[in-house]
Amino acid sequence: MSYLETRVNIASKVDEVKELIKKTPNNPNLHNSLGILFERANRFDLAIESYKNAIRCNEKFVKAYNNIGVILYKQKQYNKAVEIFKLSLKEDPLFVSTYVNLGAACNKVEDYDEGIKALLKAIDLDPTNSGAYGNLGNIYNKTKEHLLALKAHESALELDDSSSSNHANIGITYKNLTRYTDAKKSLLKAIKIDPSFTNAHFDLATTYLMLGDYKKGFYEYEWRFKKEEMRSLLSGMSEIFQKPKFTLKSKKKNKTLLLFSEQGYGDMLQFARFAKVLKKKYPTLKLKMVVREELKSLFKQQDYFDEVISRDESLGEFDYQLALMSLPNLLKTTTKNLPKESSYIKVTGKSKIELDSNKLNIGVVWSASVTSESYEGRVFSLDMYEPLMRETDIQLYSLQVGDSKDIKNYTDSEIIDLEDSLKSFKDSALAIKELDLVITSDTSVAHLAGSLGKECWVMLQKDAEWRWGLDRSKTIWYPTIKMIRQEKQGEWDSAFSKLYKDIKKRVR
Repeated sequence: MSYLETRVNIASKVDEVKELIKKTPNNPNLHNSLGILFERANRFDLAIESYKNAIRCNEKFVKAYNNIGVILYKQKQYNKAVEIFKLSLKEDPLFVSTYVNLGAACNKVEDYDEGIKALLKAIDLDPTNSGAYGNLGNIYNKTKEHLLALKAHESALELDDSSSSNHANIGITYKNLTRYTDAKKSLLKAIKIDPSFTNAHFDLATTYLMLGDYKKGFYEYEWRFKKEEMRSLLSGMSEIFQKPKFTLKSKKKNKTLLLFSEQGYGDMLQFARFAKVLKKKYPTLKLKMVVREELKSLFKQQDYFDEVISRDESLGEFDYQLALMSLPNLLKTTTKNLPKESSYIKVTGKSKIELDSNKLNIGVVWSASVTSESYEGRVFSLDMYEPLMRETDIQLYSLQVGDSKDIKNYTDSEIIDLEDSLKSFKDSALAIKELDLVITSDTSVAHLAGSLGKECWVMLQKDAEWRWGLDRSKTIWYPTIKMIRQEKQGEWDSAFSKLYKDIKKRVR
C-alpha cells in the first residue's frame, strides 16, 4: 500500500470513528481509537486531544494516559512524559506498560534510581515482559553496571529472540564489556532481523573498527548520516547536498570536490591524512575544504588542500561533495594500507612562547570540550599534574583552551598558561612544535600532536573509543603517540603512577 493510499485509508477510518463518537460521545475507547488513528497520521496534536477526551470520559482510562506519555516521549519531552506516566500510575498502580514506559522516560532524564525502581516493579508484576528487562538493561549500561545490564538483556532475549532491539541492546552491552566478537555477532543478528536498523549498523561499524576490520567498519560507518543526532547538523548543509556525492568513478580532471567536516576538531585532524592520499592519487582534482574557523589557518598551510573556507563563508563553485570522514571508505582503507605518515600536518611560523632550554618543556591538557562525546571519561583534575610541577628539571605549559579556571590556583613556576596566545589550531600547532613532549587526555590536542609527529602521551579512559584500538600503548594512527590507560574505568591514580615513573625515565 502506497503512502497516499495509507493516508486515505486512515482518513476514512477517522470519519467512521467520528460518526460513532457522535452516537456515543462518552465512550473512552472510541476517543482512544481516534487518537491512535491521528497518531498514525502523525497528527500528534489531534491525537493528544483525543486521548484527553478519553480521560474526560473516564479518569481511570490508563491506556489514554500512556498514549499521551508515549507521544511526549517521541517528541523528546521526557520530563512531561514522566509526569503523565506517574499520573497514570495513581489511577492504576498495577498497569505494567506504565511502569515500563516510565522506566524508559526516567532513563532519558537521567533519574536512574526511579527508572530502575519502576522497571523492577514491572518485572515483579509481569516476569514475562521483555521490554521491562530491555529498558532495565539500558539503564544499567548508563550507570556503568554492565554485568547487571548483561543479565537483564539476556532475560529480554530469552523472552523475545525475534526482537532486533534485544539483540542490538545486548550487542552494546558486550561492547561495554569489551567482548567485541560477541558484540559483532549480536549486532549482525539485529540487522538480519531489521536491515534498516540505523543504530545497530553504527554500533556494528565502531565494533568492526575496534577489532581492526577497517574495510567493513568504514563501510558501516556511513550509516552515521541516518542517525537522529545528525539531522540538525545536516539540515544546515542543504546547499552542499545539492551537488552529487563524489565517487571514484566521478570525473576528476579540473573538477572541484568540496570536503566538509561534520564532527569534532580531533576527527578532522585525524582524517586529514586521507585528503593528502586522495590528492596524490588524483592531482588534477581540486580539493576545497570546509572547516570550523579555528582550523582554517592551519589547514590552509596544507598543500593538498587547494582552498580552505570556514563554515560561515560562501561555498563558491564546486562539482562534488563528500564528508572528510567518508574518505577511508571511499579509498577502501584497511589496517595494512592506512596512511601512517608520522607528520602529515605541517605548520610554519614562530610560536610566541619562551621555553627554558635547561628543562624538559611539557605541554599539558586535562579536559576535553564539554560538548564532546563521553566528556566525563576524557577529563581529570589539573591536580594530577602536581608531581610534575614539583620537578625542578621540568616546566609545564598549559595547552588547555576553555575550562581552564583551575590553573589560577598555580603560579607560573608551576605551570605557564598559554591560553591567551592560542587563538587557533595553528597557534597550538606552533606551540606544540617547540615543546619537548605533550601529555593530554583524549582531546583534539592528542590528534594535533600526533599529526605533527610530536611525541605525545595520551591518558586514556579504560573504555576508550575505537580509534585508539585494543593495543595497550601503541596506535597505528600515530607512530609518535604513547597511550597510558586506566586499569579501572574512572580511576586515574594507577595511570598517573605509571606516567610519573615514565617521566622520570624520560628526564634521565
